[in-house]
Amino acid sequence: MTATTRSTGTDAGVAGSPGTKAADAAEAGSSEAEAMSSPGSAPRTATRTATRTTWWHRLPAPAKDAGFALVVLALAVGVTLPGLAGDGPRLATMQMVGVAFATVLAALGLNLLTGFAKLVSLGQGAFYALGAYASAWLILDGGWPWPVAIIAAVLLSSGVGALVALGSMRLRGPQFAMITLVFAVLTERVLAEWSVFGRLSGYPNPVEHGSGLLDPVSIGGFALEPPLFAGVEGTLLPVLAVVLAVVVVLYRNVARSPWGRSLRALGESEHLAAHLGVNLTARKIAVFTVSAGLGALGGVFYTQAYGHLQPESFGIYLSLTLLLAVILGGGGTVLGPVVGTVILVLLQHGDALDGLVDLQQDLISDRWYLSVPGLVGLLLVVVLYLLPAGLVGTASRVVPALAALAGARRRRDTAEADPRYPADRDAPLPPDGAASRAVESVAAPPRPPAGDEVVLAVNAVSKRFGGLQAVREMSLTVRAGSVHAVIGPNGAGKTTLANLITGVYAPDEGSITLAGRPISGRRVHDVARSGVVRTFQTPMLFPGETVRENVLSGFADTGRMPLWRAALKPPSAYRRETALEHATTALLARVGLVDLADARAGNLSYGRQRALEIARALAGEPRLLVLDEPAAGLNPTEAAELGELLLSLRAQGLAMILVEHHMDLVGQVADEVSCMDQGGLLSAGPVGDVLSDPAVVAAYLGVTEPDPDTTPDSPEHDHAGAPDA
Repeated sequence: MTATTRSTGTDAGVAGSPGTKAADAAEAGSSEAEAMSSPGSAPRTATRTATRTTWWHRLPAPAKDAGFALVVLALAVGVTLPGLAGDGPRLATMQMVGVAFATVLAALGLNLLTGFAKLVSLGQGAFYALGAYASAWLILDGGWPWPVAIIAAVLLSSGVGALVALGSMRLRGPQFAMITLVFAVLTERVLAEWSVFGRLSGYPNPVEHGSGLLDPVSIGGFALEPPLFAGVEGTLLPVLAVVLAVVVVLYRNVARSPWGRSLRALGESEHLAAHLGVNLTARKIAVFTVSAGLGALGGVFYTQAYGHLQPESFGIYLSLTLLLAVILGGGGTVLGPVVGTVILVLLQHGDALDGLVDLQQDLISDRWYLSVPGLVGLLLVVVLYLLPAGLVGTASRVVPALAALAGARRRRDTAEADPRYPADRDAPLPPDGAASRAVESVAAPPRPPAGDEVVLAVNAVSKRFGGLQAVREMSLTVRAGSVHAVIGPNGAGKTTLANLITGVYAPDEGSITLAGRPISGRRVHDVARSGVVRTFQTPMLFPGETVRENVLSGFADTGRMPLWRAALKPPSAYRRETALEHATTALLARVGLVDLADARAGNLSYGRQRALEIARALAGEPRLLVLDEPAAGLNPTEAAELGELLLSLRAQGLAMILVEHHMDLVGQVADEVSCMDQGGLLSAGPVGDVLSDPAVVAAYLGVTEPDPDTTPDSPEHDHAGAPDA
C-alpha cells in the first residue's frame, strides 16, 4: 500500500483545500455562511488574529467588567430612587420593583441550572418559598439577628437543593422536571398546612404575632423601610439594589468562566463533559445548590419588600413564571433572565394589558375573555414560537449577522502577521513575556521525553456485554512520539477498546496503565485529567457557540476551576484568561481555523468541525490523544492535511492512538498497527507488515481462501493487495 504523498505549502488547515482564501471573503464583508460554504475549502493559514475592532472590544477585560458592574449598579439603584420620597402614587411602582428584584435573583439561579446545564427544573419557586419563610421565621420567632437569619435561610435552602440534586442525579429531561415539580407541590402544601407558618392566615398574622407585618430590618439603628406606606421613605430598595448588582456581577463572572463552560458542556452532552474533565456528579450538585441558593435569596428579598407571606403566593405558578422568564429572555444567555423577568413583571403587575382585557369585554363577552395571566401566556407562546432562542439569544445571533451584511462589523484584524502565531505547524511558539510562556504551557504539544517512554500499556484487556465478547485479551503499547493505529472491520471492537482506554467502560479483565500508573476502572473525568484526551466518531461540539469558545472548553480549567474563583475573578484569573485566549488563537492557527474564530461551530463544514474537535483536544494538554476515525467524512485533500497535522504532532512527542478505516492515512502516519477482528487481535506490528498480512486482507475483504482461477498476474488480483476501507 502506498502512503499518500505529503502536501506542500504553508496551509495549516486540517479541513479544506489550499486554494480558497477566506480572508478575501472577510475583506468583502461576507457572512458566515459565505465564509464556510464549501466543505472542501479552507482558509489560508491565517497568521492574523481574529479580533473585533469596536472600542468596547479593545478595552482590557478588567475595564469591561468594571464598566458592566457600574452600569448594573447605576440601573438597579436608579429605579429605586423615586421610592425614597415615599409618595403614595409611586408605591405600586416601587412594590413592582421589589418583586422584579426578587424574581431576577431566582431566575438567574434557574438559568444556570436550566439555561446552561439544560436540567429543566419546575421547583425553583419552592426554594424561593424556603428562603422567604425560613428567614422570616428565624427573625421573628427564632429571634436571630437578621443578617445571620438571612444567611442561614439561604444555606438551608442550598442544602435542601443539594439533597434534591443527589436524589435525582441519574435523571434528565422529563423525569428530572417531574422530581422538581413534586418537590414544589409538596413545599407549597407544607407551607399551607403547617401551623407554625399560620396556614392560610399567612406569616406573620395578627392572631399569633399581634401584627401582619414583619418589622423592618435596621443597620446601625437606621430602619430599612419597605415601600408599603405613603409618607414613609422606601429606604430598603436601594440596599436591595446594591446586593442585586453584586449578585448579577458574580453570576456573570461564573457564566462567562470555565465553570460556566462546564455547565454548557453538561447541557450539550454529559458524555462530552466527562471527557473534558468535568466531574458530572459534583458539578450537578454544585449547580443545583447555587440555583437553590439564589432562589432562596430571591425569597428573602420578597419577604423584606412585602413584610408578609401567603402560601398561595408560592404555588406552582411561581415556578412556571420563573421558568418562563428564563425562556422568554433566552436560556443560556447571561442577561436573558433579567430581560425576561422585567417583561413578565411589567405585564403581570402593570397595566399594559388592561386595555386588551377591556377590549375583549366590550367586543366579545364580559364573561368569556382572556385575563392578564391568559394574555401573558398567549404572548409567550407566540414569542417562543417565533423566537425559540429567546429575546436575548435571538438578538445575539441576528444583530451580528445584520451588522456583517451591512458592512458595519469587520470580523478580522487586517494588521500584519503576528509572529506569535506562526503558519508553520512544526515551529514552536516563541516566548513573548509571561502570557506567551503560559501559552506554550497550554497550547504547545509536549516535547519528546528523554528515552523511549511507554505512555500507554494495554495488557490482555477484555470486555463482555452480556453474551457478546466485544474485546478479547487485547494488548498494545504506545510510546511517546508515535502513532499506534487500530484497524479492523466494522464491529471488530475498535471503538469499545477506545472507550476502555478513556474510562467509558471498565475492563472485565486485564489492565491499562498510563505512564506506569493504572487508569483502568477510573471514571472518565479522572482519566481525562490524567492526560488521555479523545475525539469522537461524529464530532461532538457546541454548535451554538463560537469556534473560539469550543476550543476554550478544551482546557483543563473547564473541569478544574473552583466556583469561588470563577465568581470572584481575582487578578490571576484575568492573567489566565488572557493566556487561554492567546493559546486558543495559536491552536486555531495550527488547524487553519483562526479566520473563523468568531463563527458558530454549527455553521462549519464537516471537515472543519473535525479540525475544531482536534484543536479542542490539543487544548487539553494530552499525554495520549485517542482519535476515533478522524478521517471519516473527509475528502482526499482534507485527509492528507489531517495526516500532515498528525505527523507534526508526532514529531513533537505526542503519543496517539488512531482508530481508523482510512488506510491511506494509516499508511501515512502510523508507526505500528494492531488489527482487530471479532474483539481479538488479528495482527500487530509495523504498518507495512500488517497492511500486507493476508489475514488482514481477508478480514477486510471477506476472502477466506485464494481462488485457484486467479493468478498473481491476473487483473482480478490487483484489488486485493491491501485493505482500503
